[in-house]
Amino acid sequence: MAGPRSAAGGVKATIVDVSRLSRQPGSMLPVAKELPAPADMVVALARVPEGSPLDLDITLESVMEGIWVSGIADVEVLAECSRCLEETSWSESVALEQMYRYPATDARGAIIESGDEDEDTPVVVDDTIDLEETLRDAIVLALPLAPLCSPDCAGICVECGERLEGNPHNHPVTDPRWSALESLLSDPGQNPPEGDPDSVR
Repeated sequence: MAGPRSAAGGVKATIVDVSRLSRQPGSMLPVAKELPAPADMVVALARVPEGSPLDLDITLESVMEGIWVSGIADVEVLAECSRCLEETSWSESVALEQMYRYPATDARGAIIESGDEDEDTPVVVDDTIDLEETLRDAIVLALPLAPLCSPDCAGICVECGERLEGNPHNHPVTDPRWSALESLLSDPGQNPPEGDPDSVR
């Protein structure tokens, strides 16, 4: 049976057909597939680019209430280092765990709506489940808020903004009280400021 369709008219890549999974509790069905990463997998400095390859390796298990989904999603992360601001990337394996409940039915098997159902738990629809929200929630939570290009990144110089990695340097620290004297030394023709006790006479 066809699953929910995307805006382009085809079946969404995040839809998984569960018709081959027996409803007998304990029954399992492995699913391995590659799909394009959904949109909006992003935090302040890190993101999974929309449409980039997402490798899915999950197991569907029948339980009394529905289908328990568990497994791993492998994604490519692009980020900006929080210390040096350079772009960096890496592969991330994200654990997935989500319950999909069967909709309530009457004696004839017709779906009925019950007000006490958990609206936060996704539903099995026409023998399919949609992993989009499950993937987005798990992956976004796994993205670092302060990513680093390397654990020992030296960051950038607070004085000049240059990256310190492979370029260690220091800037001379000058006592601001000597600023008037420094201006005189840099411009001998300048008259000393009046009333300055530290000026050269």
